[in-house]
Amino acid sequence: MQSKGERKTLGVLPLIIAVVMVAAGALIVANNSVWSIMRADAEANAHSWGSFLFDDVPAIDDVIAGRVPLENAVAYMWGRNEFGTLKRFRVYDKTGIERMDSAQVDFRPIRETTSPNRNPTAAKVFAENESDFTFHDDVNEQIVDDKVVRGHTYTAHTLVPLIQGDKAIGVLEVISDETDNWKALRSKFEWAGIQIIGLVVLAFMLPGFLYMRRTGQLEFTTNRLRHTVEYDALTGTLNRSAFTSLLREQISGANAHGLSVAVHFIDLDRFKNINDALGHAVGDQLLAATAQRLRRVLGTRERLARLGADEFAIMQPFHPSATGVVEQFGHDIVHEMARAFFIDGSEIQIGATVGYAVSPKDGETVDEIIRAADIALAHAKSTARGEAEAFDPSMEAERQVRQHIEARLRHALAHHQFDINYQPLYNIDGKELRGFEALLRLKDEQGKPISPEIFIPIAEEMGLIGAIGHWVLEQSARTAREWSDDLIVSVNLSPLQFQTHDMPQVVKSVLEQTGLPAHRLELEVTEGVLIIDTDKVLTALREIKDLGVSIALDDFGTGYSSLAYLWSFPFDKLKVDKSFMTDLAVEGSKSREILATIVALGKVLDLKITAEGVETKEQIEVLRALDCDLVQGFLYGKPLDSDALASLLTDRVQKEAMERASQRLQHSVGKASVVRKLA
Repeated sequence: MQSKGERKTLGVLPLIIAVVMVAAGALIVANNSVWSIMRADAEANAHSWGSFLFDDVPAIDDVIAGRVPLENAVAYMWGRNEFGTLKRFRVYDKTGIERMDSAQVDFRPIRETTSPNRNPTAAKVFAENESDFTFHDDVNEQIVDDKVVRGHTYTAHTLVPLIQGDKAIGVLEVISDETDNWKALRSKFEWAGIQIIGLVVLAFMLPGFLYMRRTGQLEFTTNRLRHTVEYDALTGTLNRSAFTSLLREQISGANAHGLSVAVHFIDLDRFKNINDALGHAVGDQLLAATAQRLRRVLGTRERLARLGADEFAIMQPFHPSATGVVEQFGHDIVHEMARAFFIDGSEIQIGATVGYAVSPKDGETVDEIIRAADIALAHAKSTARGEAEAFDPSMEAERQVRQHIEARLRHALAHHQFDINYQPLYNIDGKELRGFEALLRLKDEQGKPISPEIFIPIAEEMGLIGAIGHWVLEQSARTAREWSDDLIVSVNLSPLQFQTHDMPQVVKSVLEQTGLPAHRLELEVTEGVLIIDTDKVLTALREIKDLGVSIALDDFGTGYSSLAYLWSFPFDKLKVDKSFMTDLAVEGSKSREILATIVALGKVLDLKITAEGVETKEQIEVLRALDCDLVQGFLYGKPLDSDALASLLTDRVQKEAMERASQRLQHSVGKASVVRKLA
């Protein structure tokens, strides 16, 4: 059995070996580094000297070839036996025969081809086109104060090819005194090596301390890494992966103890608008402030996570007998998020929508409960934004329908499978056709129509409305280009198109591509576009109007209906929503009074008034009495597909032709009667 001293010795021995190895390695590295630096420096000097010979010495190639050089070449070389660390140089031809030696008097070239001064190394350097470097340590003795002092002189011999253009014509040997450089470099690297050895010795002298320190650092790093992996860096909340793992553990433990777990998914309303308008820095501050506010709502057991850009989740354990706490908690979240935020001196109002599900009622596994909460959130966003909704199995069917519509929208956009119907627009007399409104239509795979009230909001949420709207505008303009010059086409624009597209440029491009005159195009916008970056939209509408395009305010009377909008925006027409037609024919109805006011307002502001949804003769009589300008509805024509539209326009052309023929005939008959009377 080893004694305690032996164990200590065996324990120290590896440290000693390590120190020795590090010291030896440091000295070797230092020596090699000095050697490499000296060689690189010597080769650089040799190349520089070679460049000097070619650049400044006339006819150096004559010298290398053994011919008599020019006198000015000899004069140029005179007195350059020592230059800096350069002590001597020789020039060889390609066979290694020495042609010049700076130690020779007057630098006269050596022209004898039988010269015994042939250097095999020079010939090898020329043949292989590679430098050669040797380092000499010469011992010399000097007498100082009657004492013999030995010293060392370090000389570098460097042979490099002499290159003229891209061709070697000879070899240059440079002999330089590197004593001072060698000593200086050795001193610096030896001192660095000593420092390294000292640091290693110091490190190994305190192995226990360093081990404890390293253990602490590892623990700190592990915790830091765990925090990075499990927590969101911006808000400090759990991330999706950590939340899922925690929820799995909680559900497993809750089921074993007869408890339940609720999951609340929270989506911030209007966050994207704030992020785009005020910048990502404000958006990040808003997310961090949201996390802090949600923490104040949490109890002691609830856990908060950030699942995505503006989506959070909360896990809420509760006793099955207290089901009301889940609903109340959802409403508390909505109420808390409805309060304004104050960031960088700005008041920001966003709100939140919540969807929640309960385990095990809505799902027994993590995937099931998360999917149920996600479905509840999606349903709340589409039907009850700004509220909290619990999961209901019927939402699954709605989700599947939505997913089907989303897939159908993508496919229809990629393969141009949308349809455009055109609803006629008449003067109030019901006789003169003024144009058509383009209405987007979509059918499913079986050819069954999908209501625009369903698929258009979905397209807006998917971010496809910009591309779809552009297609509708272009196709409608191409179709209208073939109509009579007195007919207009009216196209609806989504408010989101003004956010994602440069609409003036889009409209201008469509007009140029289709050739449709600008005055035959009318664009309809709803009041919703007016509250999205008002100044930007106002500028865009004015630019569009400057193109010669008319602009109509659609669904007037159902939204904000602010007179300030009518003064500020360049509208040409107000389209009264069809909801006013319901009791319009009833004497003394509110709809009739409001519509009369709208018509009067239009006259004052010089705006045309169009009534939508006209279906009965009684309605048209009231509209005529109110002096409405234009009408649109089933009474005068339903939306027409391409075939029905072509038939209507053909009949119109034929009718107009017959009327013109009848007028000419009547004119001719009247003229003949006058002639007979005169006769």
